[in-house]
Amino acid sequence: MKMAEAEEQIRDKDAEFREMITRRRRRLVGNDWYAIRAAPGTQRMARYVEGAPINRVGESIIERNLRNEGISVYMPAYWYESIHHRTRKVIQRRLPLLVGYAFVNLENLNFEKVRDVDGVVCFLRSELGPIRFSGDDLSIIAAEELSRRQEFRRERITRIQSETAGQVMQLRGNLRKILPKGRGNRINLKDQALIAIKGMKPEMQSKVMGMLLQLEQLEAYEGLETIDRVA
Repeated sequence: MKMAEAEEQIRDKDAEFREMITRRRRRLVGNDWYAIRAAPGTQRMARYVEGAPINRVGESIIERNLRNEGISVYMPAYWYESIHHRTRKVIQRRLPLLVGYAFVNLENLNFEKVRDVDGVVCFLRSELGPIRFSGDDLSIIAAEELSRRQEFRRERITRIQSETAGQVMQLRGNLRKILPKGRGNRINLKDQALIAIKGMKPEMQSKVMGMLLQLEQLEAYEGLETIDRVA
């Protein structure tokens, strides 16, 4: 993918990001929210559920417990990506922005229903009772949350593009080792492979065709649309 095309797609995503902030603010503003204390361990990601809607991908245990009881919950969070030191496998986690806390929206002020949910320790209180937060209060946190999300997305794009470029170089190098020497400068590597493959044994033909297919897929990879997260 050409640099100009990548930059244009990133600009489009920046506009989409600003629209997301606006939508998130509309959802929060106009509602009263109450902070709850979450039990230790309940803000870690819940077990993956096959076929779960996109807005529940990566949800925490406390979020799932509350939603399963029909309670609207907002836990500010961000995605974090690391690479396992031994297997080199990419590990993604969704972590709380406010450790130990989440917010619930109670239209009927049914505090006892929330207290009975597994993982809820208590409400954040003053001497007058549970502390109420306006949507305007939470929209400030939401802006920070979405900023973290965009930062994660940009870092992931950079990593994937770097990995893709490395894989392309490795495949091209392996093809050069297999193909006959003396390739003309004007002959494309993939074109030469298609010419040379006719004189190869069936098992080598299969190997080269597999490498060409991988190379084609890597060079056609767009990347930007497939890595977005909504949580």
